[in-house]
Amino acid sequence: MSRDAARSQSGLDGVPTFLASAAGARAQLRTLPAVRDARVEIVLPSTARITLAEREAVGRWVASDNVEWFIDASGVLFPSIDRTGAPDLRVFDERGPRSAGERIDPSALVDAALRLAALAPGELRSDATDLRVVMTAGANGLVLRTGAKWEVRFGTADRFDEKLSLARRFLRDNPTRRLDYVDVRSPDRIVFSPN
Repeated sequence: MSRDAARSQSGLDGVPTFLASAAGARAQLRTLPAVRDARVEIVLPSTARITLAEREAVGRWVASDNVEWFIDASGVLFPSIDRTGAPDLRVFDERGPRSAGERIDPSALVDAALRLAALAPGELRSDATDLRVVMTAGANGLVLRTGAKWEVRFGTADRFDEKLSLARRFLRDNPTRRLDYVDVRSPDRIVFSPN
């Protein structure tokens, strides 16, 4: 947030001190997607002190309209004046456009997606490079796509650790097998193609 944006959003510019509302200004500031909370003090004779608690970006969320948002740990999307203010972990959401202040729910899904985005090239197996984490609109849900044109389908964030462990084990045991996909949506049964 810039100082000018905060000052403007507070609605306090030009308002006489005796008519200014700290509670009203705080409510206005909290409508900004990048603001987690705000504290406003009105000080006589003519000063307002604004303290913002901004959201902390844990990654980047790229919507289907190619708009890149920052995302916090609770799943709230927000813009920032600092384009370098978020880790370089990207999730591509094919489910539709998103807007500032929208919450990606559940936050477990955000956590799982960003954990996949943090995987290093070749970490799963040698041809698992150019990794791209995608949220699909269909039953495949959370998908990890590779530059080698195969993917791992995770579905929902339920039992994510088990699913990731199962995928790691399968890929470690099959380091050169030709793949189109590995499906671990049900951690009780792995499906892969071609089989």
